[in-house]
Amino acid sequence: MLKHLHVKRIFVLCAIMMFVLFTICTLSIPEVALKLITEAKEESISILNSCSISLMKTEAQAAIPTSKTIFKIGDFEFRICNILFCDTAGGFVPRDMGVDDQVMFIEFELLSGDKEAFQSLQIRVKDSFGHKSNAFILASGGMMQMLTAVNMTKASSEYRPNKDNIAWAYIVKRDVDELYLNFPTGEVIELTPLVKEFKY
Repeated sequence: MLKHLHVKRIFVLCAIMMFVLFTICTLSIPEVALKLITEAKEESISILNSCSISLMKTEAQAAIPTSKTIFKIGDFEFRICNILFCDTAGGFVPRDMGVDDQVMFIEFELLSGDKEAFQSLQIRVKDSFGHKSNAFILASGGMMQMLTAVNMTKASSEYRPNKDNIAWAYIVKRDVDELYLNFPTGEVIELTPLVKEFKY
């Protein structure tokens, strides 16, 4: 058995060791913690700076007029140079046009690619409700070609696309806030920013 004196010595040694360990920890932890906090602060400042630079670049890019954007789809390069809403397309409307519908012209400036091939594309307009519309009139070279059955109306439209450009007339709802141009090859162009630009 351990004598009382030995137990006392062991207790004193343990107490000394605990005190030394506690002193080391209390001295080193603040230094480590301070170092970690400083590094985290510097990293946070760096991240915030990079975010503000990114936001400034995004705002600068958004300021570029979308009508200047050149789209490339397949063998074609083009600009969308006008979007116009009318009651008719030169006095014509589709036979199934409803009272809540309106005519939307989209005029393209073809920069490269075969014009006839571009005109033969089945480009559709889709709205935020999922409704899809096929073009019912093609206007090009000063001529209008009916693509579906139409009716004549008393109303007329003064819009005439540039003879060198290609324009399609679609039917869209009056209350839609998002419109998309869907190409048969799968590409989609959001028309909403362009609509706002041409409208205002």
